[in-house]
Amino acid sequence: MRLVFSCLAIVGLSLAAPANPHIGGPAELVIGGHRAYQGFFPYYVYLHQCGGSLITPKHVLTAAHCVDKDMEVDPGWIGATVEMGVDDNEDLTKEGVQARKVANVVLHQGWNKTGELRDDIAILELEEPFNLTNYVQLIKIKADDTELQKHYWTTAIGFGLSDLTKNDDGTYSGVWPRYLQYAYIPLIPLDQCKKTRPKVWEKQVCIGGKRLGVGNGDSGGPLSMTDNATPYQIGIASYIATGQYYNQDVYPATFTRTASYCDWMTEKTNGAFRCI
Repeated sequence: MRLVFSCLAIVGLSLAAPANPHIGGPAELVIGGHRAYQGFFPYYVYLHQCGGSLITPKHVLTAAHCVDKDMEVDPGWIGATVEMGVDDNEDLTKEGVQARKVANVVLHQGWNKTGELRDDIAILELEEPFNLTNYVQLIKIKADDTELQKHYWTTAIGFGLSDLTKNDDGTYSGVWPRYLQYAYIPLIPLDQCKKTRPKVWEKQVCIGGKRLGVGNGDSGGPLSMTDNATPYQIGIASYIATGQYYNQDVYPATFTRTASYCDWMTEKTNGAFRCI
């Protein structure tokens, strides 16, 4: 899976997602994750260079750094095509996949990637709504995720780099997976995260484990937690520390906390979306 402090140029998990995050044990949940099949995470939106989530039939939630250019909306996104129902990025015409064009992009007014990537959130408005099916569904977001965060395990998904190997010069090489990947990753309390991320604030959440996390290409993708078999999005993939792919227990991956932006999402969707 993909993500990075150099801003996870992540282009890059709901219907029938595996139910038990402890299956196989945390040691097996490496950064590359496991293959997700069509329908596992029907709220995932494939943005080609990033990920996103469907919050209304016409609105996609993603990271601001995925769709900006010099702190403004990248004009290349207007008219761009995004897909849902994708589990194989080499087969975008398979049954169940839907494609829509982007009509408008809204960046959060506080977005500033020169610092700690605060307010790293954006909404794509589509020309036409997606049709809801078994492979295309909306994600829910709680206005207060405090109790939800006590569940410890999160689910991250994306088409980001996997099977990483460290080069002699200290850099990493990896494989861009053909198939959508997912991993169960522990939530790291904010006070613990601040030990290596002193500028992290209450509008962000941190996750990570030893040899377990996200990587370049997962940016913008949803982070979810499950309550009574229902997934709720708690984060948007934002950044990790460069080169610390296998040490995310110490240098956690950082996500924009969606519960902190409920009013903003309602405003920018003209009331079409509301947190619950």
